[in-house]
Amino acid sequence: MDTFTIADLRKEDVAKQFGTISTLYIPPRDERPVNSSMVKDFGSPTAPVMQNTSVKWVGPKFNIVSGYGRHDRDVIAQIDTHVAPEGHKKLHTSAAMKKFMTDLALKPKFLDEYKLDPVAGVEAAEGLSDLEKFGLKIARGGPADTLMNATESDIASGRQLTEEEVAKANGPLGLRTVAIVVWADIGEQ
Repeated sequence: MDTFTIADLRKEDVAKQFGTISTLYIPPRDERPVNSSMVKDFGSPTAPVMQNTSVKWVGPKFNIVSGYGRHDRDVIAQIDTHVAPEGHKKLHTSAAMKKFMTDLALKPKFLDEYKLDPVAGVEAAEGLSDLEKFGLKIARGGPADTLMNATESDIASGRQLTEEEVAKANGPLGLRTVAIVVWADIGEQ
């Protein structure tokens, strides 16, 4: 977080740092006492009145205590030097496949239509490769997972999966699990 005075904001080099999505926070000049009646109004009459300890006030200036703990900071410090283990698979798929899977996750009506007729849902989607269409028509988690993940060596070599590999793929039970939950809800009604 950068700290500026109001006078600094008039300087051209500082003003250039701000855009339409910048957040400008102007802290209060003085710390206000806790209003115990507001605590009760917010539904915590039995909770002790506690001051927010994440902000340390020093006169008109303040310091924010980090939201990260020691472990979090250690992990963040290792990001630049982290090396994925051999054989680690990462997301590697077409934009059309990402969109299709995102729509399945976020649009219940689309998911329902896909479960009723996977072939029609896949054929209506634009931009999917023939292999992606093949795997999605199977309507199981394994083929979809296999189509969306690849190792670094697979990506570097340009290796393409075969229909047989996709058809035999075992993976997370995402699509089956969603279907079971929906069927359980239908059965209870």
